[in-house]
Amino acid sequence: MAYEVTQKDLDLLKQGTQEIYLKVELMDSTFKTLDSLEGQIINDSYSQDSESIQRRSYQFDLVVLNSSFIIGKDKKIWLDKRLRVFYGIKSVKTKEIIWYQLGVFCYLSMKYSFSNTEKKLSVSCGDLMSLYDGTLNGHLNGYGSSNNAPDYAVQNLTIPAGEDIRASVIATMKESRIEKYIVEDIGKPIPYDLTFATGSTYADIWQMIRDLYDSWEFYFDADGTFIWRQIPTCLEDPVILNDTVMQNIVVSENADSKFDGIFNVTEVWGKVLTLEQEDRYADISSYTNNTYGINLSMYTAWDSVDNLTQLAFKVSDDNLAAPKFIINSFSPTIPIYDGDGNPLKPGALKKNNIYVFRYRRLSPDQNALFLLGQFQCYGRYVEESPDCPYSVKNIGYEISQSMDYGNLSDDAACYNQAEYLTYKSTAMLDTINLSTLVIPWLEVNTKLEYTPRYNKETNQYIVKNLSWSTGDGTMSMTLYKFLESYSYVYGRKKKGAN
Repeated sequence: MAYEVTQKDLDLLKQGTQEIYLKVELMDSTFKTLDSLEGQIINDSYSQDSESIQRRSYQFDLVVLNSSFIIGKDKKIWLDKRLRVFYGIKSVKTKEIIWYQLGVFCYLSMKYSFSNTEKKLSVSCGDLMSLYDGTLNGHLNGYGSSNNAPDYAVQNLTIPAGEDIRASVIATMKESRIEKYIVEDIGKPIPYDLTFATGSTYADIWQMIRDLYDSWEFYFDADGTFIWRQIPTCLEDPVILNDTVMQNIVVSENADSKFDGIFNVTEVWGKVLTLEQEDRYADISSYTNNTYGINLSMYTAWDSVDNLTQLAFKVSDDNLAAPKFIINSFSPTIPIYDGDGNPLKPGALKKNNIYVFRYRRLSPDQNALFLLGQFQCYGRYVEESPDCPYSVKNIGYEISQSMDYGNLSDDAACYNQAEYLTYKSTAMLDTINLSTLVIPWLEVNTKLEYTPRYNKETNQYIVKNLSWSTGDGTMSMTLYKFLESYSYVYGRKKKGAN
């Protein structure tokens, strides 16, 4: 859940010098508090990275006081132990300590250092994703016909085409015994069968589903809740820290510039479309009154066409806006949509080209045909934003990249992915690095306002990553410039309104 910033939080930042505290609760695997580690920890470091599925990481050194800090099932250091970490700031006004939860962590690695002067344990921790991505656990069991050799045959796990994506993700929550989760609705089905071999992890499943469509993410938040959501553009999000506050807490800034990795044009090649035994192809089509028609003798009515059947035909003429489709003069005619569920724009279908479509039953009373593409899905995006310093318009030429995304099953998905990748390789490279007082409640993918000292231009920025060590009292963070004029940003607003 997003943290709601209060005036009390802002007042703490305005204090200037902070009196800071650290609290680390030791818990069992059911998150029951067993003990506390503060007082033994002598230094630590914490980080968040928006581009990692293990979003949070935590490392610390502690003094080994007794045998309870030795690795063992009945000790404080073991596989089934969890850590809940808090950062505290003492209020000058009220003298109370305000605590901020940083995350819930699992032990990953430990290193003991013993000498005549110290007994130290260095520990690295990952967030709860490490229990599901294969780092500590999360591998799927085998799905077989029996357990009697030699007839035993390991079967793959399959999520069938047509399943609701949100329902599929929630099903894995129950299977993996994750009780706290927030899963946003993509509003789309699984477009084709997804198969996972034995040995795959839950994170492999989530990544495969996530990558069916552009710009979605999953992670565990500071409270240990699993989050599945579309990556925020921050277009309508509030500025959580304005420039006045930022100028008072920034210690230093560093603006690095580099030209490698910049691409203002991206083309994405998607899934190769093949017709299976149940799919159908028509070499001849008609086009009358903005309706494409084909004849297929094996069908007697719309009800005889299986849901998710792929239909391919040669287009007899360029389409007008919002064309429709019919088979064998069935009634009624049905709309043709792109992969995002929008009516086709004029000229989307070109005369004498062969296109592949997917027939879908949207409800008992509504059917539609969805354009997948030609026999390989494809999308190309060109950055034209006048505010983007690297756009084709501003530099005068194209810097292109070509990417293979064989999981994307229609042209619209390929275009959306190309748009997102271009955004990452232009807007997200316009960065600045800041050192500030620690802002313990700050999250990546949130928006703030800042005037860099090197150019004196006030802009809004999005937090890309952040890190700190409690003892230092300062944090480092990387920001990238937020600009509404990018089509990836304002285009998501339009799609959300549809």
